[in-house]
Amino acid sequence: MKPKKPTIQPYGNVAVDSGQLLIIDPCYMEDFMKQYSYEDICSIEGNMQFKRGHDGIACKLGGFGGDGMFDVDSVTFYNKYSPPYSKFILNLYE
Repeated sequence: MKPKKPTIQPYGNVAVDSGQLLIIDPCYMEDFMKQYSYEDICSIEGNMQFKRGHDGIACKLGGFGGDGMFDVDSVTFYNKYSPPYSKFILNLYE
């Protein structure tokens, strides 16, 4: 049996008013907010570091064209030997 082709579906959207987005796991929010001020976040582009100095507590996106409402899509993959899994696309081009 041939695996199904990936499906793309709308997942949600995100509003941007500061021209930047922050991607973070909610379980890190409390520690993150103790470590970084809003001014710190605005001055960093890309990976942000945990207290111990390694990357990955968050990723700041900026410079993608400013403010607006941006779509988030879910791409679900169907593998022959594993359950379906999804990846997400943030559409910054519309």
